[in-house]
Amino acid sequence: MDPANQVVEARHAPGGVGGSIRVPASKSLTQRALVAAALAGRGSAVRHPLDAEDPRLLFEALQAAGFRLVWEADAITAQGRDPVEGATLHLGNNGTGVRFLLAQLAAVPGSWVVNGSERLRQRPIAPLVGALRHLGARIQPVEGLHDALPLRVHGQPLRGGRVELDASASSQFVSALLLLGATLPEGLSVRLAAPPPSRPYLDLTAEVLEAFGAPLIVADNGTSWSVRGGVLTPAQFSVEGDWSAAAFPMAAAAVAGGEVEVVGVRRESRQGDAAVLGMLAGAGCRIHESSHGVVVGGPATGPLDADLRDTPDLFPALAVLVASVGGKLTGLAGLATKESDRLSVMTVHLTTLGFAVEAGAAWFAGGGRTRRRWPGDHVLDPAGDHRVAMALAVAGCAVPGVRITDPGCVAKSWPGFWAAWQGIGRAGS
Repeated sequence: MDPANQVVEARHAPGGVGGSIRVPASKSLTQRALVAAALAGRGSAVRHPLDAEDPRLLFEALQAAGFRLVWEADAITAQGRDPVEGATLHLGNNGTGVRFLLAQLAAVPGSWVVNGSERLRQRPIAPLVGALRHLGARIQPVEGLHDALPLRVHGQPLRGGRVELDASASSQFVSALLLLGATLPEGLSVRLAAPPPSRPYLDLTAEVLEAFGAPLIVADNGTSWSVRGGVLTPAQFSVEGDWSAAAFPMAAAAVAGGEVEVVGVRRESRQGDAAVLGMLAGAGCRIHESSHGVVVGGPATGPLDADLRDTPDLFPALAVLVASVGGKLTGLAGLATKESDRLSVMTVHLTTLGFAVEAGAAWFAGGGRTRRRWPGDHVLDPAGDHRVAMALAVAGCAVPGVRITDPGCVAKSWPGFWAAWQGIGRAGS
């Protein structure tokens, strides 16, 4: 059967959620550490990586580009690189991976064609291409005149230096350049017109580069980022649990009530999405640490108002909560270029489920009023977006009969999501 035609009914929890759920390793840290380890070479390893679609796509692309990488058990080890004349590399819908890979290939001798899914070809990449060209990279579109995938990269040695960048569409452009700059003879200084969105993701890039011997210098309110050049130092990097994933079971407790322990996350994490704890506490949820993670108790008792400019991946989960208890989410301008147009898709689905919600270009609001009766005869399509599918599972905790097509899209970041989700419903619910 075509996985896209499969349907799953979300677990309903009228008595609230309960139990424990272990979240997977951080996708953001896994991909950054994977690139750094490949560049640093022999003696480097990524411990406890996320084994999911996106990291696997990046891993396979790096292998095809000549990097000797081995993924065994719970570790990825680097063993250097063999010369390769060229290859065609397909990144699926991995936006982070394609940006990181494109930057590195610009300095790797060979002829490379970088491509992805139809949705990935729609996602912005031109500012990164322009910055790389300024550094001397040779990159041309394979089709048409615009800088969009597929792109042909003629890799050649680059020196580094200074570059100006428009990072308003994605902080990943900055991370891609800094990972490259750490390997260039002159290092790299990136100057931004304004502080980038999703700033905490740059903090994760800094964490990884520091571990591999290339600390960043940040100045001017985050508009200037510099890294010394040379060779990355081989290192062993352990990946912690994913706070973006943790938001979904936590939001389930806030929406449906009960108490859930999320195992594998650290409250003091540098991941920006750890801010979800403060947001949930502000909406009246109970928060405390356990020996294995964090416990969230609900239901939320008040509206949720939050600016998600720095934490846009929290939107799908928190949209369900705002629909349920009221409030407003702002800072959402970048959601249209994610794996789906998340703001539009979530607004449509929550309206279909009977919630009183509305949205503008960069905001989302809910009245928290009594929900209309859900007819229960629709199958909701997450538009191939893993986080939308998981958010619909959160909605299903409060709304009976929520059915979701293409449930396998969660493999992008959490392959075992549906099995794990079954464990947080209370007995008899």
